[in-house]
Amino acid sequence: MMTRKATNADCHAIAELTAQLGYLADVSEIRERLAKILPRDDYAVYVAEDDAGAIVGWIQTRISHLLGSGLMIEIVGLIVAENARRRGVGHILVQCAEKWALEHGANEIIVRSNTKRIASHLFYPSLGFQPAKSQQVYRKKIVLRTNQ
Repeated sequence: MMTRKATNADCHAIAELTAQLGYLADVSEIRERLAKILPRDDYAVYVAEDDAGAIVGWIQTRISHLLGSGLMIEIVGLIVAENARRRGVGHILVQCAEKWALEHGANEIIVRSNTKRIASHLFYPSLGFQPAKSQQVYRKKIVLRTNQ
């Protein structure tokens, strides 16, 4: 198993993995998103490759500077291929995120997990994460309206 920073060449594999978790984004959307994320210093995306060089997981982290709680590093995405789960891939990717967090001056990392992702509620505590709070997430589509 090897990990490395993601590149634009990884967009096909990232799109396929993303679909396994129910987030449908085609390759062109992933390519466009990666092009915006990869050059930024406040985001990182790592991939895990198996011994054959196939990408079997990815993780995305970001830095937030919050007035209320200060510097925060958050795992905003972690996906491991269905056929590679329970083999340490997720653990290795979280270690990449933790190393990146330390390099950016953070001594704590957070992750949010959908309540329906039961396996993740066993996975994160096994790595030392502790539940911090429950919350409701709200979404609203916004549309630019022109004056009539």
